[in-house]
Amino acid sequence: MLIIRIDNSNIDIIEELGQLTELRVLSIFLSEWSDKLAGCLCKLQKIQRLYIRSDFNQRIIGGLDAWVATRRLCTLGTGQSCWFSTLPSWMKPGFLPHLSAVSIAVRELQQDDLDILGRFEGLRYLNLEVDHENLGIHGTFVFGSGFFPELVRCELGFVGPVVFQQGAMPRLTSLRFSPFSVRVEREIDGRSDCLDLCLGNLPLLQEVVVNLRSEGDSEEEVEEVKATLRHAAEMHPNNPTLRIR
Repeated sequence: MLIIRIDNSNIDIIEELGQLTELRVLSIFLSEWSDKLAGCLCKLQKIQRLYIRSDFNQRIIGGLDAWVATRRLCTLGTGQSCWFSTLPSWMKPGFLPHLSAVSIAVRELQQDDLDILGRFEGLRYLNLEVDHENLGIHGTFVFGSGFFPELVRCELGFVGPVVFQQGAMPRLTSLRFSPFSVRVEREIDGRSDCLDLCLGNLPLLQEVVVNLRSEGDSEEEVEEVKATLRHAAEMHPNNPTLRIR
């Protein structure tokens, strides 16, 4: 296991990292980006858990597109530090049979990509960030029946509505939205009761956290959405805890 911080003073160490071919767990904290990082990671064929975080404000989009994960990978945590342009071609159940936890940011995601993630039978944690708002892409993501069979915790970082069909995420206990936009929800879906329908199809749900974004909306509209969320939680058989931020 290696935990390392990379900044201007030691950025050349990235090339040396590529020589640690027996490394299984790597946690990198970036203060400075290097285009050599993807090439270095490609050499680490025994990596099982990879975490990358950063403390710079800029988003690095496509910086890891050239990286191909090892088949042994079980945990991937790149989050908002390094954005993939699209879902990597290697992100498939047949290639990553041991994947159980993913925290990933993808600039452009298609419904088919979401379905691919949903086929990972061992996936228990998903943190998914999408950049569709900045790209001007609007639409609804559907979590279909039978997908994400072992997922316990799900965090969705994008605006726009989602639909959970009956039979999706049968083991999910924790669901988080960040952000949930009142404006975009109304523009796309035309109604405020989308989450009401969704929550009822998640039988083991225990916790719902919504980071509400409401710029440009009236107080009445915001309160209507909050009331809808509260009603959905109250009507759910488990009466899950609801936190609206």
